[in-house]
Amino acid sequence: MMIQPLSNEGSSSEKLPNTSNFLDKDMFLKLLVAELSHQDPTEPMSNRDFVTQLAQFSSLEQLNNLNSGVNSLLQAQLLLQGSQLIGHQVEGINPLTGEEIRGKVSEVCWEEGNCYLKVGEKYIPINYITRVLSD
Repeated sequence: MMIQPLSNEGSSSEKLPNTSNFLDKDMFLKLLVAELSHQDPTEPMSNRDFVTQLAQFSSLEQLNNLNSGVNSLLQAQLLLQGSQLIGHQVEGINPLTGEEIRGKVSEVCWEEGNCYLKVGEKYIPINYITRVLSD
């Protein structure tokens, strides 16, 4: 499902900045292989250094797995919170224009790493909801 932009202002290609500037395990392996292939044969890497790098790789792999689990948990939590708002009147802010939006939540969806609520005909990121009104 493609989310329609909140307004025609701005480019539809506008996206939130990518915050994942961390080295992933593939990059770590490439760096390790490059280091091993360019080391001086007369002064090879010590066993201790090699074991240290393997331990770092193992830690990196476990942190990536933990991060994936936390992200899945966050997604499920946001979808659950959003689903509890279906049928409720909410107020929110259009992140593109800053205008206030008010209406009944009719749908919740997950797109491009964010939870969106359909308010009227517009999709609003759940973190832009500022108020839930009583019926």
